[in-house]
Amino acid sequence: METFSYEATTKKGGMVSGTIEAVNERLAVDRLQERGYYPLKINRARKQRIPISDLLSFLQNRVRERDIMTFTYQLGVLLDAGFPLERALSVLSDLAEKKALKDLLKEILSLVRGGKSFSDSLSRFPSVFPLFYVNMIKSGEAGGFLEDTISRMAVYLENSQALKEEIRSAIIYPLVLSVVGGAAVVVLLTFVVPKFTTIFSDLGETLPLPTVILLTVSNSLRNYWWIIFIFLTGGFFALRHYIKSENGRRLWDKLKFKIPMFGKLYRETIVSRFSRTMGTLLGSGVPILNALQIVKGTLESDKMSETISSVREGVRRGKGISEPLKNSDIFPSIAVHMITVGEETGKLDEMLIKIADRFDLEIRTTVKRLLSLLEPALILLMGIIIGFIVIAMLMAIFSINELPF
Repeated sequence: METFSYEATTKKGGMVSGTIEAVNERLAVDRLQERGYYPLKINRARKQRIPISDLLSFLQNRVRERDIMTFTYQLGVLLDAGFPLERALSVLSDLAEKKALKDLLKEILSLVRGGKSFSDSLSRFPSVFPLFYVNMIKSGEAGGFLEDTISRMAVYLENSQALKEEIRSAIIYPLVLSVVGGAAVVVLLTFVVPKFTTIFSDLGETLPLPTVILLTVSNSLRNYWWIIFIFLTGGFFALRHYIKSENGRRLWDKLKFKIPMFGKLYRETIVSRFSRTMGTLLGSGVPILNALQIVKGTLESDKMSETISSVREGVRRGKGISEPLKNSDIFPSIAVHMITVGEETGKLDEMLIKIADRFDLEIRTTVKRLLSLLEPALILLMGIIIGFIVIAMLMAIFSINELPF
């Protein structure tokens, strides 16, 4: 919940001001109108400071994808059991442990009781419920099969979340290895190597080249670490800003398809997300043109967006979706063939889900293969760096015996 300050007029023409709590600005306006006020100005109330405890509480209580997945599954169970929608929302709002989720469900329940449809109520929270979620609910309401739609959505979210969790779990070890190895190198360069600097300071040019390089890197890291930090941070934000621009985004999108091995993983992910989202939407009764437009907005790829645009144009002319996908270099032949079979048999939604399941398996296999190569590569890289440090120091020590005294 957020606090908003407002200025408004009453029905009698008087002026009122104060604060009101709501999930977002739009709901704050609705609440003021329910009180009979006509808002003139509404702003988020500024806080003087945010205590660390409040920040930690916010991070712990914010609504996450897993919370929405659990809510969708529980809602589907209650509706299948015969609970009316309002009663199901009331039960779930009481059961919610997170304050943010509890407040969110109470706001949705309040809107539903106020005469809003369930999909319209969800659309008030675009940061929590994406467009395809809202459109699926809207189709379920229009077709009279809301329970089936919510069950489909629960399965969709569960599969997506399971795949994300597997990938996150798989990259933990390489990430920890990189952080620990990098920290070990930094400690060696900033604390251990400088201890030998005083020993070698009088040797001058007689030092071996590897030792000179090592001492130069160590001194630079110790004395100019802030310049290095500013350079790396500035470079990171500059690159991030460029990628967010139109030209940078298009270039980065093309590069992601061409990176060795990672490009294959990115292509498989795009195909899987397209197929699962499209199949779920079609199975929930969303018209194919609307489904394509929704999917286009959920995929963060300009190249895939262009492909979907050509697919929509083909559908408008009475053609299927398999031919435009075949002409693109994103979808492999097996996926296009399965889509063709789905169109011919009238089971396109089921075939798309099967494609998604197949490519989810491919993604897991590709991730395992990448990690099987990445882990020994990281270990080898750290071994080479540390080995260079040790050899450079030993060469300097051995060179002392060769000096004339």
